[in-house]
Amino acid sequence: MDDSPYFTWAEDGFTLDILLDGEADPSRLETGDAIVTLPSGERYSALMLTLEEAGRIMDRHARSGESLGGRYRCTPDLVLVREPGVAGMVEVIRDLVDEGEISACLPRIGESGALVKPGM
Repeated sequence: MDDSPYFTWAEDGFTLDILLDGEADPSRLETGDAIVTLPSGERYSALMLTLEEAGRIMDRHARSGESLGGRYRCTPDLVLVREPGVAGMVEVIRDLVDEGEISACLPRIGESGALVKPGM
């Protein structure tokens, strides 16, 4: 058995590594920190969230007082997905790659590991 904390999906146009939290069921995953690697070696960062998970985070922030009492969620690499599961997340990334939109939508991971925002 693979002890990697990542779910990895590879196909001709990209490799997607999604960090799994502990014993997370990939078919029900609602939050996934991901790295997309293109054949050129370029890497992109994506935080995949279902709409429901985004709502839970904002509700938690409302209780804690963070983010102006849960009134917003801000992250440079956010990708909202409608349904849970890595299969849908793979489809979303595939679409971004196939449509040539990945570099316009997601920050690139620079050589130093810092995120380089799209268009910069």
